[in-house]
This record gives sequence, C-alpha cells and structure tokens, in this order.
Amino acid sequence: MLRSKSVGLPLVACLLALLNATAVSAAEIRFLATGYPVELIRYLEDKVAPEFERLYGAKVSIESANWNNRMDRILVSVVGGKSYDVVSTGFYSVYEEGSQGLLEPLDKYLAEWELTRFFPQPIWEALKWQGQVYAVPQNQELRAIAYNTRLFSEAGLDPNKPPMSWDEMIQAARRLTKLEGDRLAVRGFARSASVGGRSQELFWFMRMAGLPEVDAVTLASNLDKPEAETALVALSELADASRYDLLETPGGFAQGRIAMQRQHPGTLINTLRQNPNIADEYALFAPRQYPASQPVAHGFIYGLAILASSENKDLAWRFISLLYRDDILLELQKLSGFVAGRVDMITRTAQAIHPKIGLFYPMFAYLQASIIPPPRDTAQQILGNLIQQVYNKRISPRDALSNAHQAWSMLLNEWRAMIE
Repeated sequence: MLRSKSVGLPLVACLLALLNATAVSAAEIRFLATGYPVELIRYLEDKVAPEFERLYGAKVSIESANWNNRMDRILVSVVGGKSYDVVSTGFYSVYEEGSQGLLEPLDKYLAEWELTRFFPQPIWEALKWQGQVYAVPQNQELRAIAYNTRLFSEAGLDPNKPPMSWDEMIQAARRLTKLEGDRLAVRGFARSASVGGRSQELFWFMRMAGLPEVDAVTLASNLDKPEAETALVALSELADASRYDLLETPGGFAQGRIAMQRQHPGTLINTLRQNPNIADEYALFAPRQYPASQPVAHGFIYGLAILASSENKDLAWRFISLLYRDDILLELQKLSGFVAGRVDMITRTAQAIHPKIGLFYPMFAYLQASIIPPPRDTAQQILGNLIQQVYNKRISPRDALSNAHQAWSMLLNEWRAMIE
C-alpha cells in the first residue's frame, strides 16, 4: 500500500502536468485584422504568430476583414459562441462598441504595461468612453495642416511662421492663390473633396472654437450653438479665398498646385510617393482660432481591442503587447505605414517610414477626437451635403446647421435609447 501510494503520487503529478501542457498547447486566440495590407498579414502569420506560440504555447488564428463586413464578422463570432479575442478597431469603435458593451475595458492591463507612458495622454483620452480605455492605438490618423514652404516664400509669407489664427489662414490662402488666365495655378487652401470630409473639417473648426460636435455626457448635438456657425462661416470664407469658383490646374499638393491642405501620416506617405522631392518643401502646423487659442490636431485613431466575449482575455492582451515589442512594431509600421504614436520610437519610426513622419509627433499634444452620431455615415452625409450647399451659396450657415442639428438630434435620441 505504502509503496504503491508513493509511486502513485509522482504518476498523478506527471499526468496533471501533461494535461496542463496539453491545455496550454491547445489554447488559441482569434484575431480579426481589418484593412491590413497583404504584406502585413503575411508578416503576422509567418513571424509574429510563431513567436507568440513559442513564448506562450498558444496559437494565433488570423483572419482578414474589410471595414464594410467587420462588424458582421464580429457579431457572428459572438453569437456563434466562438468569439474573436482581439479585433482591429475603427475611430468610432470606442464610443459605438464600447457603449454597447462589446469591448473589454483595458485599464487594468494599461496600469501594468511598461509602454503605456510612451503614448501621449491625449491619445488615451481619445480612446476612452465614460472614463475607461477600450483600445490601444495602432494607426493614428492625426490631421494637421500641411503647407508648402516654397509657395509661402513666393507669396511673400514667412515659411517658418505658419498662420496663427483663422483670419491669418484666410489672408494667407488669398495671397497663395494664383491664377493662370481663367484657371487656378495654385489653390491657397484645399477643402475636402468628400462629403464626410467636409463634415470632419467642421468638427475640427468647432473644436478650435472650444465646442465638440456632440456633448459626450448628455449625447446632445452642438450644431445649433453659435460656435458651430462661426466655424462654418470661417470655412466658407477660406473656400472663397481659395477661389473654388474656378477650375484648378491638375496637380494637387504633391505637384505644388495646393499651398495648404489637411493631411495625416497616411496622406503624407501618398504625397511623397507621388513626388519625393516635395519633402524639401513640406511643413506642418496645428491650426487655431486666435493667436492665443489652443491649437487643435484632429484625430481619428484606429487601434486594437479585446472583445468582452473573449474567453482568453489575458492571452489576448499578451498578443497585443507582443505587437508593440520594438522590433515587431517597427516592421509593422514599415509594412503598413501605420503610425502608432510611441514617442520613445520617433527616430526609429521616422527612419523606417520617412523622416517627415516626425513632424506629426509634436501634434499629439493637441489631439482631439470626434464623436459622430451612429450611424456615422448617415450623420456625416446629412451634414456634409448641407455644408456643400453653404459653399454653393444656396443656404446660409445658420439654416444649414439648424437642419443638421434636427437630424442629428433624432439620431442621438435613437443611440441614447439603445445604450441606456
């Protein structure tokens, strides 16, 4: 009896260890990557997933989605009982999906993560909903005003002193705009060509005036406030100064046909691909309403989140953390053009992508992100179409915003009813 018992204990321990090892090796997390280029998916599959398995004994299943089918894929996984663990997030995910309880708050992980301090605080504020962080930043669509220093000099403007107010921007746009006969040779300021972009430019100017487009506490539209009208009037005057009544000469910012334009790191990369030499004339500033006002860099932050329905949340966090290891993050940014925003890696990121990327990092101090009523495409289409009517002199800024405010209030009431 004693002999068999003494032999049995080590045997049981060995069996338990074997079972534990089997359970660990059988563990798997699912990652839904949205909008990733093929080269990045291949890198994750060939390099990152094997490294994760080596470190943690768990496999990573990587699936691709686009922004049109992403939410359908997520909901199917949750309802089907085999939830994704890690998902790419859109700029809207924190307030849309966080408010619906789809995402797991990450604060407990961030409190212990050694890299949390290397992301500027405005980034974390932009990724919060009701005080909790729901995503880790992966791709920063941080918007500032790019300007051509050569064109500034040719117009008699100091290339080292960008406009310090809306009035100065309008005056600069007027001086920078040049004609060739009845066509434009240079446009002083390029407004967005898309309906959604026109809405986003208004959000940006409203925030320079100290007013968010939506009150995050009451979920009420602010489009009926005087600051919104002031912002839209300024945008309209900026468009008039840039002669949108005339046809422009083909070219764009990359070819020196536009002097000032809203850009983010992704559009910088595209600009440099079109004309590498433009780098010598490329500068950046965060605009402001008055010289004494706070500058604003408008942000749309894409990231990574853990689904609340994940059964492997700690393991999912380890996978996210691995993606931010220096060597992996550098390669990820190089393959994708993403800019995660780690300030301790400014030099290495600039070397991996392009030196001019470094211009965007000081803008993080001025970052503000928007809340757009769901469904966000509908909200932006309504507002953007009305803004275009203002630009076309068919409706006043006040009437346009009044109409948009009524439509937005209905959308916000529906959202409030859904999440309360």
